[in-house]
Amino acid sequence: MSLAAHARRLAQPLVLIALRVANTGAKFLLALYTARYLGLADLGIYGLIVGATTIVPAALGLGTTDWAVRRLVGMPRAEAIASIATRLALPITLHAVCQPLAWLINYLLGAPVPWPLLFTAGLILFLEHVATDTNDMLIARGRIMLANITFSMRAGLWPLVVIAWGALDPSARTLECLLLVWVGGISLAWITLGAHLFAEQRWRSLGLRMPWLASGVRASVPFYIKDISSAASLFLDRFVLSLFIGLEFTGVYTLFWSVANVLHNLTVYGVIQPKLPRMIELGQQPDKSAFRAFEHKMQIEVAVWIAFLAAGASVALIVLLPFLDRPLLRENLAVFWIVLAATALRAAADGYGYVLLALHRDTAIAIISIAGALASVMLNLALVPMLGLTGAALAFILTAGGMLAVRYTVAQTANSH
Repeated sequence: MSLAAHARRLAQPLVLIALRVANTGAKFLLALYTARYLGLADLGIYGLIVGATTIVPAALGLGTTDWAVRRLVGMPRAEAIASIATRLALPITLHAVCQPLAWLINYLLGAPVPWPLLFTAGLILFLEHVATDTNDMLIARGRIMLANITFSMRAGLWPLVVIAWGALDPSARTLECLLLVWVGGISLAWITLGAHLFAEQRWRSLGLRMPWLASGVRASVPFYIKDISSAASLFLDRFVLSLFIGLEFTGVYTLFWSVANVLHNLTVYGVIQPKLPRMIELGQQPDKSAFRAFEHKMQIEVAVWIAFLAAGASVALIVLLPFLDRPLLRENLAVFWIVLAATALRAAADGYGYVLLALHRDTAIAIISIAGALASVMLNLALVPMLGLTGAALAFILTAGGMLAVRYTVAQTANSH
């Protein structure tokens, strides 16, 4: 390997980590800005929309993302472009059907969700869904840098614009302005992806492989169960909180979750996810010794990052509490420590989710996800009405710990064969 190639290989992980730090830091600052200048209730609404950006792709993706990702690795370029276009046609079609139904339901119920908020949130959910699917497939194709740059545009850039706009113009400190700038950030990412598609005339390979997609929908039932279950177990708590104790407390939980989620984002998407193509390659080999060595190295790296980031998140919140000037945050600080510990367990559990994907343990993925979702639902419904924020945090840590224990056990069993 040449010196230049070796330098590029070393530089890429550092750049990816830097991008993830910037993205996560921007979202962290946005949560602080929203709590301080818009209020905890608006932060609660923002948190519900963020939750929906995970739940909607899970519900409308039909589980085909993981199925497609595994097949795109190593596929010829022209065939891969046609396959990606076919896969993206699925969420576009389903949004075109489901969003008008949501509008009709809102109308029949007397418009409980204000129409401007409904339309703006719907546009965000659509653009984020298709962009999220595209991001996963770009990573499968080895276009990790492009995937992370466009992700930064729709995750890390626009929050800074919102904060700057609000600093210069106090009248812009509204939820409506926040959501409109969010739409702009996603649009910029799509302009960049469009330019990439036209470079080197990649657009000539566009096409639809409907039989391929149809076979994927049939084969993706375990992944669909996993996606729905994972999304429900992860974001159900904030919806239950908004139902039982109101939007302000949902805002408190959203802020604590946002601070702790710095740990998850940087660990899973900056350290673990870029290794997925390599894990898939090693997982396909009959001899699993190389896979086990790779997994062991990843375990050490992930543990170090979790410890480092947990310490950083703790210090950051303590320092920033006086600035936020929200008594509810200080009164419920103990909840943050539980949420932070739960997020560390969740990051480790998601790492083993990738391991199971690489080892083709599809049925196990589905069963574990169902069990996790059921546990989360039962724990939240039992604990939140009784303990409020503390109940949601306890449900989170119990679910995350259980998921880690089960995924680790199944992965070790699969690795030993």
